[in-house]
Amino acid sequence: MSGIAFVSGASRGIGRAIALELGRRGFAVAVNGRTETAAMDATVAEIERTVGRAVPVPGDVSDPELVPILLDAAEAQLGPLTTLVANAGAGPMRRADLLEVTPDGLSHCLVANTIGPFFLLQTFAKRLLGRPNADGTHRSITLISSANAIAASPNKGDYCVSKAGAAMVAKLFAQRLSPEGIQVVDVRPGVIETDLSASVVDAYRRRIVEEGLALEPRVGQPKDVARVVGSVASGDLPYVTGSVIAVDGGLSMERF
Repeated sequence: MSGIAFVSGASRGIGRAIALELGRRGFAVAVNGRTETAAMDATVAEIERTVGRAVPVPGDVSDPELVPILLDAAEAQLGPLTTLVANAGAGPMRRADLLEVTPDGLSHCLVANTIGPFFLLQTFAKRLLGRPNADGTHRSITLISSANAIAASPNKGDYCVSKAGAAMVAKLFAQRLSPEGIQVVDVRPGVIETDLSASVVDAYRRRIVEEGLALEPRVGQPKDVARVVGSVASGDLPYVTGSVIAVDGGLSMERF
C-alpha cells in the first residue's frame, strides 16, 4: 500500500477522480463528502472494485470542530493517515456583478474555500507532526485552489477572493511543514468539466476554441487534475514543495 489518504469533496467531479486515481496507485482512501450519498458510495465501490481499499467518511470539513472527528473516523477504519487532498469547496451562491456581492455570499465562499481548508490543514498537520515517521513514508498535502486565485472575474468576486485566500493557506503551510518533511502543493485547476461547471462550461469551451482562452484547445477533465495529484501523493515530484501547479491548459500563462 502506498499510503492512506483523506480526500475531501470526493463524491463527484475532481474529488472523485482524485480518489479513484489514488486507489489505482495503491492508496487506501477515506472518501469524504458533506453527507453520505449514492455518489459517495459509488466512489467507494469503484475503488474497491479495482485494486484499492476505501471507506466513506461523510461530514462537513468546513466545520473546524468536526474535522478531528472525521480524521479520527478515517484512521479508525484505515490506519494512520499519510496524505491529505483538500479538495472540498463551494462556488458562488449566485453569479453577480462585483457591486452586488452580499455579505452572506462572501461568507459562504470564505468558509468553504479559505477558512475550512485552513483548519483542515492545521488539524491534519498537527496529527502528522505528533507521531514519528520511522519508515520514511512519503507525506503530503495537496490543496486544490483555482485559476481564480489569480484570475479576476468580477461576476464572481466572492469566489475569487476566497480562492486567493486558499492559495495563501497553501503557501503558509508549505513554509511551516516542508522543513518537517511534509510536501505541500497548491494545484490550480482551470476550466474543468464537472457537474458544478455544467452551466458555464459550454461558454468557456467556445472561448477556449474560438478565442484561445487556453493554449490547449479543450476543456479540462477531472482526470487531468487527478493525475497531477496522484504524482504528488506518490512522491513522484521530489523537491517540489510550496509550488503552484496549474492544471489549466495554459489558461493562466502570461501572454502579450
